[in-house]
Amino acid sequence: MNLKNCCDERTKNLVVASFCTSLLLFASAPAGTIQNIALAESTDIDLSVGYYSEVVKTVAGIVGAIIFHPVHKLVGIKVTALLSTVLVTGNYWVMVWIVNKYMLYFGAALCGMGWGALWVLWPMVVVENSAGEKSQRNMGYWFMSMSIGTLMGGLANYFYFEGVTKISSKNRVMLYTTCAGVTMFTSLVAAFGITDIKKSSKRHQPLKDEDTETVSQDDLDEVTYSTKGGEADVNIMMPRKPSVVNKVKDWFKVMTKKAGLKEGLDWFKVMARIPAFWFLVIPLIYWGFIWGYFMKILPTATASISDQRNLIPLTSVINGVCTLVGSSTWNLLSKITNNIFCIMFASAMLLASIILSILIFPKGAASELLALGSAETYITPDSIHVAVICALIGLADSGVSIIYFTTAGRIYGHEPALGFATNAIGYYVFYICSMFSPSLFDLHTYCYCMIASVVAMCLVFPFGLRKYLDNNE
Repeated sequence: MNLKNCCDERTKNLVVASFCTSLLLFASAPAGTIQNIALAESTDIDLSVGYYSEVVKTVAGIVGAIIFHPVHKLVGIKVTALLSTVLVTGNYWVMVWIVNKYMLYFGAALCGMGWGALWVLWPMVVVENSAGEKSQRNMGYWFMSMSIGTLMGGLANYFYFEGVTKISSKNRVMLYTTCAGVTMFTSLVAAFGITDIKKSSKRHQPLKDEDTETVSQDDLDEVTYSTKGGEADVNIMMPRKPSVVNKVKDWFKVMTKKAGLKEGLDWFKVMARIPAFWFLVIPLIYWGFIWGYFMKILPTATASISDQRNLIPLTSVINGVCTLVGSSTWNLLSKITNNIFCIMFASAMLLASIILSILIFPKGAASELLALGSAETYITPDSIHVAVICALIGLADSGVSIIYFTTAGRIYGHEPALGFATNAIGYYVFYICSMFSPSLFDLHTYCYCMIASVVAMCLVFPFGLRKYLDNNE
């Protein structure tokens, strides 16, 4: 393959990764934000099921991230992309045909496994198909596509729920059927569009007899022949038919090698000696709490401000617009200043959004925030305050995400799949913590935890990851 074709293939992979991510978030982001309210207002299922299903989804996400690398090695990128994307629809079908809470948990588990793999797959594709000096720019494009998807999904939901004060069963069915259809289409785009530029020509071929160059000692029988008229007996080693046990052993060895399990262990041993690898964990704490807040707690808490249900998908619209603006401008700002300044500036915006949340939302667990005007607040809350919170999170998190993923890619080196799998596992662990938090303490305490995570994230970049932040584009 000549250089021109190689560049064309890389560009095509980047486009497919961005387009698929955009479509997935078009369906996922708005659907996730209204799930709790939909369960509370169109079924007799307790609101707590929405939170517990998110926990199940998150645990399954960890499983998906863990198995991504061996599955990808065994079946290739196309099958991995197709299967992972189809699994995401599990959460939508069960919300269309709600049978009982156990089916909701089952659908959440399927969806979580899909997302766990996809949050490894698409960053890996962006890193592997980007020249080193262009990685941060391309990561910015990928986050722009994410924000476009969130924006379009939020707009569709906003207009669909305009004037709605209660989410009916009809509203719920229409929404989640559309989400499932969009995601199924995305799975086809992913499967037919993506290619692995590093794939082996033998990856999809079963092991054949001629692939084995030597015969093991266990497969040999020693047969003694006496030569008539000869001076000595001759021992001849003749191969015998392998036993079932030996076939299983050989298959297991081959599959283990193909799945890259030893390769993954060797990579982790190398990474474990690099301090920056462990510093990457700290921003994951921030992400777990900020996205647990934005996806579940904030939409539920808005019910204490307004009974207009289109305010909930409006949060996705505002966040999508501001993430799009942020993704378009953070790289430019980093060229004018540097990445450390960008992280500091983004952290200040995040702290402002959290402080505003403390001022406008009542104290109490998230399950107690559905009643309009249910408690006293520091200032009189208004819809504009929710919009400002979403705008600040969208603008700030886009910058943190672009810089983080690019920095992580530099640290992970030639095995970004293993690196981003580790990254996804860490994120989901802290996201689980954010799901349990509303049941353990009040919303204001949760906000204080977010403040601590933002400060820690802000400090780790200049003091722990500084030498990996250079932007040479």
